[in-house]
Amino acid sequence: MIESVQIALYPLGFVSSLFFASRFLIQWLFSENKGRSLVPKVFWILSFCGNIMLAIHSLIQMQSHILVIQIINAFIALRNINFMGTPETRWPLNKFLFTMAATLLATLATLFLLGLGQDHVSFFRIPIAPWNRGYEQHLSWIWHFMGTIGLLLFSSRFIIQWCLAEMAKKSFLGKSFWWISLLGDILCLAYFIKLGDSVNYIGPLFGLIPYVRNLILMQREKIAYET
Repeated sequence: MIESVQIALYPLGFVSSLFFASRFLIQWLFSENKGRSLVPKVFWILSFCGNIMLAIHSLIQMQSHILVIQIINAFIALRNINFMGTPETRWPLNKFLFTMAATLLATLATLFLLGLGQDHVSFFRIPIAPWNRGYEQHLSWIWHFMGTIGLLLFSSRFIIQWCLAEMAKKSFLGKSFWWISLLGDILCLAYFIKLGDSVNYIGPLFGLIPYVRNLILMQREKIAYET
C-alpha cells in the first residue's frame, strides 16, 4: 500500500525540478542583462520553494539523505532572503540555528515513524517511478558513494555561500559557489541517471549551462577590472 502511494505521488517531485531550473535560468538571464554574475531575490524565493517541494517528495519516497540536505538548503535560502531585507528585520543567528535544528529533528522523527511500518528501510532508498517499475534497483556502493559525494558538494556550496554571506552580512554567489556547483552537478547527474530517478536529474541537467556561463562572466569581470 505504501509503495503504491509512493509510485503514484512520484510525479509531484517534478514541481521541485521546475523551481530549481527556473531559478538558475532567471539568475542567468539577469546576469547576462547586467553583464556580470549577480543574484536577484527571486533566486532565493524559487530556491526555497524548490527545497520544500523536494523535501516533501523525499519524505514520501523516504530518501533520508536528500531530505536532510533539502531542509538545510531551505533554511539557507530563507537566511539569504533575510539578508536582502533591512538590518532591523534580520534574525539573530542563534535563533535561526535553533529553528533549523528543531525542524531537522522533527523531520527525521517523522521519517522514522513512517518507516516503522515497512519491512526494510534504506538510507539510500531508490524511488520507483510509474514508468520504470522494472528498473534495476540494486547498485554497487561505488555508485552510492559517488552520488553522496555529489550531494555533499551540492549541499556544501550553499553552506559555504551561507558562511560567506554571514561574514559579509549580505547575499551573494561567489566563484567558489559556481565551481562546486559544476563539480557536484556532474557527479549527481551521473548518479541519478544511473538510478533512473528523473526528478533528481532534471535539475542538474538544466544547471550545467548557467554554472559555466556565470564562471565566464566572473572571469570577464575580473579581466575588465584588472585592465
